[in-house]
Amino acid sequence: MADRDGFDMPPTSIAALQALSIAARRGEPRAPKLTPGALKLLEQLLAAPELAATLSISALAKQHDVNASSLTRLSHALGLTGFKAFQALFRADATTGAFYSTRAERLLDLGQIPSDGDYPVQRQTLWQEEMGNLSRTAERLDESMLARAARALIDARRVHVVGQRACFAGAHYLAYYLGYLRSDVRLIDSLGGINLETGRELGEGDLVVGISYRPETRVSVDYCRQALDQGARLLALTNQETARLATMTDMTLLASAEGPFFFNPMSSLFVTIEMLLSHMAHEMGGDAVASIRRREALIARWQIE
Repeated sequence: MADRDGFDMPPTSIAALQALSIAARRGEPRAPKLTPGALKLLEQLLAAPELAATLSISALAKQHDVNASSLTRLSHALGLTGFKAFQALFRADATTGAFYSTRAERLLDLGQIPSDGDYPVQRQTLWQEEMGNLSRTAERLDESMLARAARALIDARRVHVVGQRACFAGAHYLAYYLGYLRSDVRLIDSLGGINLETGRELGEGDLVVGISYRPETRVSVDYCRQALDQGARLLALTNQETARLATMTDMTLLASAEGPFFFNPMSSLFVTIEMLLSHMAHEMGGDAVASIRRREALIARWQIE
């Protein structure tokens, strides 16, 4: 129930959990007594709610470099019965449809984005976090998986690239330059509402590249599922091992997307796509050069500027 200080104990929602965290940071008398480490962990979880909602207790503990027991103790300190009850708050929040606005509110309330007009500090913070995303993506890159993905793109009879909403920019980027290296590449967009219909031609020997960040778009997931049902293979590009697309295939490339940005950071996605295309081109050798030249000749013939 809500007490006189304005937060729920135990918390019944992410908004209440956020208010409780702020009260604890300020040292308000009615706030729960959290150790500095527990408070830091709580604030980290609130800053990356998608991970708290989807990872197991062991995976989440590893992500934040703590023991799983630390998450259990934090849950009890907040008046909850255990980690499952704690995680349920994040999972309920993930289904509200207010992902970006809630994220922005948390970042501002938790002080991770300066709110006093200090824009140079904001820019520096975002720059450092994006550099961290790029470094994490490169460090965690599975070279054998990258090689498998490049070979799958080369060998596929046809390739469909699907990524809706915020991921459409990455899907377009990949499909456009993939078209320089091979034929039979199609970008799946929502024009005319014919997304699923275009998948009818897919079957054994074909490849779908699905790009999806949380909140994942149902159309993208449905398209990839239909393609798999028809015998096609799936390459998933996402920021989470637990993303729905990642659980549907054994071929996934992960691009880190963490930090205090109101939306999903996308820099590492584009770098991942560049590494994939580069690996593919090197694997193809002279065939890649010949394909690019044919594309350039066509552009010149049409006098495209």
